[in-house]
Amino acid sequence: MKRYIYILGAIAIVIALPLVFKRTNLALPTQADDTLVIITPHNESIRLEMDLGFREWYLKKTGRTVAIDWRVPGSTGDIVRYINSMFVNAFRVYWENTLQRKWSSKIQEGFTQLHPGDPEGQEARNAFLHSDIGCGIDLFFGGGVVEHKRESDMGHVVSSGVVESHPEIFCDYCIPLHLSGDILWDPKGTWIGTSLSSFGIMYNTDRISDLKFEKDPTQWVDLISHKLYRQIAMVDPMQSSVVIKCLEMILQQQMKFVRSDILSRTGRNELTEDELHEVLNKGWLNGLKIIQKIMANARYFTDNSVTTVWDVCMGNCSVGIVVDFYGRHQRELTRSRGGSDRLRFVLPKGGSCISPDPIAMFRGAPHRSVAQAFIEYVVSAEGQERIGFKTGTPHGPQYYALHRTPMRKDFYKEEKQKYMSTPDMNPFSEEDEFPYQPQWTGTAFGAIRMLSKVLFMDPFTELSKAWKAIIDAEKEGRLEQSQRAEAVLSDLDELSYDWVFKTLNPILKAKNPLLKIRLETELTQKYRDKYLAAYKIATGK
Repeated sequence: MKRYIYILGAIAIVIALPLVFKRTNLALPTQADDTLVIITPHNESIRLEMDLGFREWYLKKTGRTVAIDWRVPGSTGDIVRYINSMFVNAFRVYWENTLQRKWSSKIQEGFTQLHPGDPEGQEARNAFLHSDIGCGIDLFFGGGVVEHKRESDMGHVVSSGVVESHPEIFCDYCIPLHLSGDILWDPKGTWIGTSLSSFGIMYNTDRISDLKFEKDPTQWVDLISHKLYRQIAMVDPMQSSVVIKCLEMILQQQMKFVRSDILSRTGRNELTEDELHEVLNKGWLNGLKIIQKIMANARYFTDNSVTTVWDVCMGNCSVGIVVDFYGRHQRELTRSRGGSDRLRFVLPKGGSCISPDPIAMFRGAPHRSVAQAFIEYVVSAEGQERIGFKTGTPHGPQYYALHRTPMRKDFYKEEKQKYMSTPDMNPFSEEDEFPYQPQWTGTAFGAIRMLSKVLFMDPFTELSKAWKAIIDAEKEGRLEQSQRAEAVLSDLDELSYDWVFKTLNPILKAKNPLLKIRLETELTQKYRDKYLAAYKIATGK
């Protein structure tokens, strides 16, 4: 019997693999002189338009044809896991077969660490950095800066040489190193921003009207409304750097509210050390409570960012947290194809920042010169126009306006404005309402992701049940019960900013998975019990 189960399982895997790890060759020529392999979480519209634009540009530049083999395994998290496993396997083959050395757990851990803790790990690290071991893929296009920085630290991605060879592009007058407190490209050249992304709220006006919402949801705090219970489409924060960035913006916005309040009361322009401590801790907890209630209002947590956009479009959910170009792209498609203007996308005022969408070349890229050319194209004037122009315009997209925000400062000229898909967007001239403060939360991505999982997602059944009971108690006029239950549900005081940086971050950075698992289990159980207690208070059971 077991034998047949194994056979059926193997058949299922073979059938599922093409669906899990798709290769999409969009409008490729039947034959090409050169090939390029790119792994990406980007949607088909972006892949198609960048494919067509690069082929045309490459032919003019080199006189040769090129075909792109797009690999689309899923979310950024899926890509990172796949790439990491490929490098482990490739280095193990190199270590055992070429260097004739014995493999061990210390070797596996040490070769991707910035500073291995033992001589054996350091030897493996040196061997890896002096090798040309690859994963069979040329470029990592898209995803979050955090993931690209991590791949750079691990040594999986290397400089493409584009930054060094184009000082006229990577300068204050074209693509500056910094914008609004964030970094747009790695000075070592291991990753480069290709466009700028913001993160905001997409909502369906028909559904908002049905819910008798007092006003359109334009701020993060609007998403904690009782009326949005089970109405928010969310991507799993464990899979999406976009969602983690949104959650970070919620935390930073609340910190800035506390900061503004203190400065307004004192009449000063600068905070004391004690006041900054209050800003960080109070703002962190306020933001964490907002995140808790937004996630309590979620209908689901998907691993596919397109699902959220589609469900809001179809009215299955009222609101979604999405990246700007997905929101704007879907709104245009809905208007052009169905004649309906039911979709809106907004950037929460004072609660959204601009972040680069990176590209990086892998160590051992099999088609290095072609990969370098693709990066050059993306940051060239023609590539940026493909990204930022409307369809049918010079150098613009052929089929789909991508609604992306170009990186180059020299793109934003008056003569180009009539061609832009978002002519009112200029990140280099608008007064910045949300300067990003990387020193506040920039090293807390892992903590935000972990807390989202163990506090809100793992005990989601209990959280959602308690939140619904609190909502029902308020509707039925049992205000005292509702308020007491909400106070229990929102008691997150032990998870302070100080605790995160003094206790949680060191645990996440330590190479001790058992310690991390133990803490995750403890927190999940504690907050599951807390949500059950809130439910009992709200229901009187």
